[in-house]
Amino acid sequence: MPEPERPTEPSEDHDAATRADGTCPVAWCPFCLAASAVQPLSPDVVGHLLKAGTELFLAFRSVIETRADDLEGVTPAEPVRLEKIDVG
Repeated sequence: MPEPERPTEPSEDHDAATRADGTCPVAWCPFCLAASAVQPLSPDVVGHLLKAGTELFLAFRSVIETRADDLEGVTPAEPVRLEKIDVG
């Protein structure tokens, strides 16, 4: 009867992906920066920031949709041709 497989030790790649203290190894990780920025804030402040962010994205969406409606039915201009210019 074959011997059951034993769990292997974590690979070096896994060790490189996480630090011993559980922090992200990427110096300027946007997710970790956001999490560390809002961690000391009260839940009310975080809720207000999330609502404000939602309203901002909804405003962007309405601007984009309005612009798309304005462009509906407009035929694109002739494609711009690029010309290589040697300098020097």
